[in-house]
Amino acid sequence: MQFLAFLKDSYREARNGWMLQIMLVLATLLIVLVASIGYRPITLQDRLDAEFKIMRWAMSHNPQAFEELGRPEFGVENFTSTNAPQPWRADYTFDYVVKVNKEGADLRKLQRQGIPLGRERIRSQFRDDLAGQYETVEVTGGPPELEPKEKEKGKGPDEEAEGKADKKKDDGPPPPPEARYHVVVRGSKVDDELAWPHQVTVLFAFDPPGITPSLRDGVYLTEDYLVNGIGAWVLLLVSVVITAGFIPTMLAKGSLDLIVSKPIGRTRLLVYKYLGGLMFIFLLTAYTVLGVWLVIGLRSGLWSPNFLMVIPLLTFFFAVLYAVSTLAAVLTRSTIVAILVTAVAWGLMWGVGKLNTAVEDRQAALKEAEAAPLNPRAGPPDPDGRVWFVFGPGSWPFVKAVHYVTPRTYQLDERLGRVIAEGVLTPNQLKAQKLDKPPRASWAEILGVSVGFIAVVLGLGCWRFAGRDY
Repeated sequence: MQFLAFLKDSYREARNGWMLQIMLVLATLLIVLVASIGYRPITLQDRLDAEFKIMRWAMSHNPQAFEELGRPEFGVENFTSTNAPQPWRADYTFDYVVKVNKEGADLRKLQRQGIPLGRERIRSQFRDDLAGQYETVEVTGGPPELEPKEKEKGKGPDEEAEGKADKKKDDGPPPPPEARYHVVVRGSKVDDELAWPHQVTVLFAFDPPGITPSLRDGVYLTEDYLVNGIGAWVLLLVSVVITAGFIPTMLAKGSLDLIVSKPIGRTRLLVYKYLGGLMFIFLLTAYTVLGVWLVIGLRSGLWSPNFLMVIPLLTFFFAVLYAVSTLAAVLTRSTIVAILVTAVAWGLMWGVGKLNTAVEDRQAALKEAEAAPLNPRAGPPDPDGRVWFVFGPGSWPFVKAVHYVTPRTYQLDERLGRVIAEGVLTPNQLKAQKLDKPPRASWAEILGVSVGFIAVVLGLGCWRFAGRDY
């Protein structure tokens, strides 16, 4: 009953300051925003047409360049599909057409501006655009005048374009005003409709051009970046500000006298106040995450239980920060100081985790370089190279020692993103996101070190609170 009474006090404090109501309104707006995002499958032709539309739009906003390049047009013609009802399993053939509509215009000017022309350049461009979704991309046809000369064939497409950029005149006869290439795309690697590109709709009606991720990628980006990223950081920051005043208010003259007169120990009193703050963010997080999970499932058909892990893990993340806030509040009885100390501690924890990850990446790269044959173009990695231009190899043991005793908030955030990804992405998509390899830190290490930190910091706060004469 005592604990419930303290929960009521914490709720009353948050409600009286209107912060709870504001947070609920913000959470509701986030849920509505996510609910406004829809997905519909598109064909490869739709995807290519959208890209060419963006190119035409960009050129139309630079009339002088548009005229100088000969009023170019881009598009696909003679498009065929072997499996129209299931576009993710089909092979495709089409003509990629580029032409200029001004007398005397030269397609080689477009080529120098980076427009894909020349069979190898076009093949490379379409292969990159399709992001490894097909086994083969074949390109034939096109004017021979746009193919690289013998001395340039060893260069890559970018080097070739750069080498020609400074030329004022082109040698040889000009190409015809139209370049037509026949493209054949075969061997789909996509066996899941939800991993095929979808057109994103936002605000229930607006289709942003050029945004065509797979449905799984779209849901992952929404859950990880919009909710677990921006939404979670805003929720944590505001919660730090709101809960920082709980304990200083309790320690105010008159309030504490009334509370300690009741049959409850000071340690239990502080722990109850701490748990009341955690309950505050737990309820806000549960409301937001459950609402987002529900609308994503209804809009996309993807019901990932992994996303619900945001509720306990984000609450645990806040538990680390609130332990610092509690100690600072007990020592200073100042809400402002508690907020500032917590913010600084949050930044330091993030920095230590980020720095340790950079050190581990550098050590892993050096180890791989010792085992792998030397790349003559890249050269050997510098064994004495500094991380972040400051931390040389001599300081790495110190960095790892500090990280060893620091709460793993940075790693916790990374692991939560991985948990969300594993709930919606296919193995190929996880590989594309570089999440196919096991993480370095285990859950036992992340949670164990963080729980130990909470116990030590909260214990110091209880010890000081119990022994201090207010």
